[in-house]
Amino acid sequence: MKFSILSLSILLLIGCTNFTAKQPYRTINGEQMLISADMPNGYLKIRFNEEIVINESTLNQDKSISGVFSNQYTNVYTSKYRGEKVMARCHFPEKECDVFLGSDYAANLVLR
Repeated sequence: MKFSILSLSILLLIGCTNFTAKQPYRTINGEQMLISADMPNGYLKIRFNEEIVINESTLNQDKSISGVFSNQYTNVYTSKYRGEKVMARCHFPEKECDVFLGSDYAANLVLR
């Protein structure tokens, strides 16, 4: 009985794990920022200097028949930060995101 409770507790903690990543970035204007990401409870949150820029589900967005049943997929998220377009291209299940600010490649975040 104790073993099963311990096992269940460990599985619960693993399921609630929050994957995080951080990377510094300097804009063309010289502004320094910290780009960070985490994935609490199946949602991707990307922050620029602690300001949430993207807050979207990590579920597969491909609605095609083959895409629905695929375990490997790429989601593209878009948003704005101080008037600049932000795009994140995230590969799952690798949990890796390429982040762009305007037309510049800003970060590669690997969420572990």
